[in-house]
Amino acid sequence: MLHGPLLLALLLANGAAAAADPPADPPADPPAAAPPARSLARELADGFYSRINVLGFGQYQDVETGSAVNPGNLLGVPRSELQVLLRPDFNLSWRRLELGLKPRYELARRRTSAQQSGDSTGLPLRRTDSGGHYYVNEGFVRYRLTDTLLVNGGRENLQWGPAALASVSNPFNANNGRNNPNLEVPGLDYVRAVYVPMAALTVSAIANVGAGRLEQVGPYAKTYALKADYTGDGHYASLLLSHRENAGNRIGFFGGWNVSEALLLHVEGSADQARDRPAGTPSDRQLLAGGAYTLENGASVTAEFLFNHGGCARGPIADCLRARGTLADPRHPFNRRRYALLQYVDTRIGGNVNLVARMIRNLDDDSAQYVLNVEYELGEHWQLYVIPTLYRGRAGSEFRSVLGKSLFIGASYTF
Repeated sequence: MLHGPLLLALLLANGAAAAADPPADPPADPPAAAPPARSLARELADGFYSRINVLGFGQYQDVETGSAVNPGNLLGVPRSELQVLLRPDFNLSWRRLELGLKPRYELARRRTSAQQSGDSTGLPLRRTDSGGHYYVNEGFVRYRLTDTLLVNGGRENLQWGPAALASVSNPFNANNGRNNPNLEVPGLDYVRAVYVPMAALTVSAIANVGAGRLEQVGPYAKTYALKADYTGDGHYASLLLSHRENAGNRIGFFGGWNVSEALLLHVEGSADQARDRPAGTPSDRQLLAGGAYTLENGASVTAEFLFNHGGCARGPIADCLRARGTLADPRHPFNRRRYALLQYVDTRIGGNVNLVARMIRNLDDDSAQYVLNVEYELGEHWQLYVIPTLYRGRAGSEFRSVLGKSLFIGASYTF
């Protein structure tokens, strides 16, 4: 009978076929869904920042109406002033683009007094001016072309340098606003390109193309600068070359060295080019040297000395200003030659009081300015300010030529 062998052959054949064709792999899991892309609205919302500050202050100024610089308050310096400033800040970062805007609204009431008649000074005996106006102190458009190169255009307050007295290397505005940091330094109009080839080096090309909100002395002139900043381990240095239309070239520099954890030394200066000066004009060179020491309680003491070669060393300050042709120049804020600064800063008094005491002394005519800045932080949103300032000096000295004393009292709320 063939049934047994035939059945065995069929079974062997089926087994071989099964061995030749292994079972199929189990079905793979479906691919994970890609995370949903952020919507444009969400990107913009995540990159938006806003801060709104309201500052209100009153200021009293003891005007020196009997000085040769300001006889009868010819300059029209307000004796008292009340101001409310609305200061919102807006910023938007989106991918490679950044936008910034700082619009301002100022509501002010000023009272001015003069000793002489309106016919001889152009001012009435007493005058009150009130009003409000809107302006933009800063606003910019910034675009990062690559990871190492960005371009920027708009109105900005460009400040640099370690000095507490003034930034004498800055060819655009040497005033750093540190006597009263509650009042903003005016912004100027710039176009900039910033290149960062390595972490320790930054190169900036800067063009000041508009006066912005800075009060000018004489006709406005564009200024161009090339600035290189180097940052090392415990030291830094910067070099700046600039050219101002119709005024020539300048070189500026600043640097600092961390001698220890407590002691920092710094230097800053600038000089014009000899061939750009009119014949008989003294060289315009400024050199500032100083240091800051941090005490064990966290407070710091800063001392600085400034030599201004183009300043007026002798004679009444009125004669110096007459020869200079201006009362105040934002690029050259010093009229004499030698100045010294001593400053004490303590931001840890009771946890909510910040104190800055400054003395600026004119070593040529022995006049001085004393500033005490007290800030009290009342909770997370309120700050209260009191800033008395005293001016001391004999007749004909610089710091007593316009004001005898002043008092600034203010409060601000930030949300």
